[in-house]
Amino acid sequence: MNPLVAKLFQLTRRCITKRHISDFSPADPGYESYVRLWTRIFCSGEIPKQSEFDLSEVIGLTGGWEPLTDLSQPSRFRDYRRFTSSVGVALITFGNDSERVRVANYLARDLIVDVHISDRQHFDAVRNVFPLIRETLIQTNHEEEYPFFTLGSLVLAHMAGDIDEMPTLASQLIDDDASVRNNKTCNWNIQDSRFLFGLTNYNQLNRDWINLTNTLTNPTNDLNVQLVMDALAENVT
Repeated sequence: MNPLVAKLFQLTRRCITKRHISDFSPADPGYESYVRLWTRIFCSGEIPKQSEFDLSEVIGLTGGWEPLTDLSQPSRFRDYRRFTSSVGVALITFGNDSERVRVANYLARDLIVDVHISDRQHFDAVRNVFPLIRETLIQTNHEEEYPFFTLGSLVLAHMAGDIDEMPTLASQLIDDDASVRNNKTCNWNIQDSRFLFGLTNYNQLNRDWINLTNTLTNPTNDLNVQLVMDALAENVT
């Protein structure tokens, strides 16, 4: 396991107990097998190399819950989802297709909505894995959603007040959008001209992305940052 991924996994693992798994595993007919598998991962510290239903189903269903409205213990649930998301990160870096783990733009969103700048250890661990996941997805040459991890890095840089990094990431994001559209292996199903959002048909969490990008500012008056902000703002209308 990549050291940056291992750090995120172990950090989130230390923040939960077996009770988190029994309390928050999806309550559908697969509940018992979910609990067995995820308890084994928690106790052993070992993540399977290959994705399977009991992994992706838990990661996906957990990602779809809104802690503040759906659950009575949102803080404990976020600790649990940080753990399941870290397993998703590991599975992708092991070479599993994102669709067999958690759609890439959804996983990127999950990781960001559960960070808080006041928890610097977790925040930095998440921020450090974003470029790694982006590069892993690029290397497959068929994962068209990797620019969402570039956008995620931009959002995280802004949250951290790292204004010097923002222009580089904005330029990279513009290039990434163009690269996907120009890659015949990736672009065969892209018929939407919208910046970034047009790269995917998985749009259930677009509102969350819009809310995240609406927080962006351009303190250095960088042209590329402004271009990204303006292009993303068009997705609102």
